[in-house]
Parts: sequence; structure tokens; C-alpha cells
Amino acid sequence: MTDIKIKMEGRKAKLYTPYSSDFVARIKKVGSAQWDRECRCWTIPADAVPAAREIMRDVYGHDDQTDDGVITLRVTVDQELSESGRDVCLFGKCLAHASGRDSGARIGDDVAYIHGGATSGGSRSCWSSIVEAGSVIILSNVSKRLYDAYTPIDGIHVEIVEEQQENKREKLLKEKAQLLNRLAEIESLLSDLEKNP
Repeated sequence: MTDIKIKMEGRKAKLYTPYSSDFVARIKKVGSAQWDRECRCWTIPADAVPAAREIMRDVYGHDDQTDDGVITLRVTVDQELSESGRDVCLFGKCLAHASGRDSGARIGDDVAYIHGGATSGGSRSCWSSIVEAGSVIILSNVSKRLYDAYTPIDGIHVEIVEEQQENKREKLLKEKAQLLNRLAEIESLLSDLEKNP
């Protein structure tokens, strides 16, 4: 998938990912992780890349090297979903992102509300991100791995709308790009080892 990239720069790695409050909370626990405002990416030590990839797989269902396929889902929410002080997320997608009681809510990439919507609520000091009861949401580009690991939640109905099949050429080109990226990463690590034995 092209929405996640890791760029090696000497002993540092730059992580480019879609926004996810879950990812932010977890990547902050990786030693020396810092948000680079200019590049709009997270910077971590190169040695921490395996840990970052594991976090990516947990949150997004894939990393910059793996891709188990994607599907489109239709999600029906029977009762209001809310998270106090954080985003409402499902399958690595942000369904509602509020920043205060009266801020309203933004939705993340690959999320489309057919019915209902996202909003904010709560109090000034204890605000919430909210998905309204009765919402019907289409989630695109959902990792098949996350879907397969999903444990049903009461009041949330999930169904596959479409398995998104790529033609063989596109899939091979994507795999080639991932392998070239990994080779460049290995070359950078080897170069660093030669400079600093």
C-alpha cells in the first residue's frame, strides 16, 4: 500500500503514515520518536524500525513492506459511539476526530458517511468525539488482515461490500517498489555499519 512509507536517513528513519491517534500514542513510546512538522512525519532511530513496523501492522493492518489486500466495508452503527478526549476509530480508520466540545468532528481518509455523521460533545473539560446512532459508513481500503482479526462489537454491524482486486501487473509493480525500498534501506544500514564499525 502506498499510504505508508519509511525513508531511511543514516541512523534515523522517517515514518509517513495516515493520521491515527492510536498510532501517535504508540509511536511516542518508541525511544527518541519526534514529530517533524516540516516533513509531516515521525522520526525515530533506524534501530527502532522493526518495532515501528509492528505498530503499523497492529494499527493499519500493514506496513511499508507487507500488503495482504484491501476490502471495502459497510458499517452500521446502532447506538452512539463516543470516545472521551480522543478519536473514534475502527479498522485503522478515523470515524470521528474532535478537538473540543464545540469543535464538530472531522472524518479520516477512506471514510464516507451514507447516513448519520460525526460530531463532538461532552463538556468543555471532558469533550468527546462522537459517531451518531444510526450512522451507515463506507470504509474503503481496509486491510484484510485487520478485518480477519476483527472481533464483533455489540451494536456495530460490518459487512464486506467489495473485495478490491488489483490486476496482476499493478500488484507486481507494488511488490517491486516495496522490495526496492527495502534494498535501499539495507544499503543505508550497511553503509552506516561500514562508517561506524
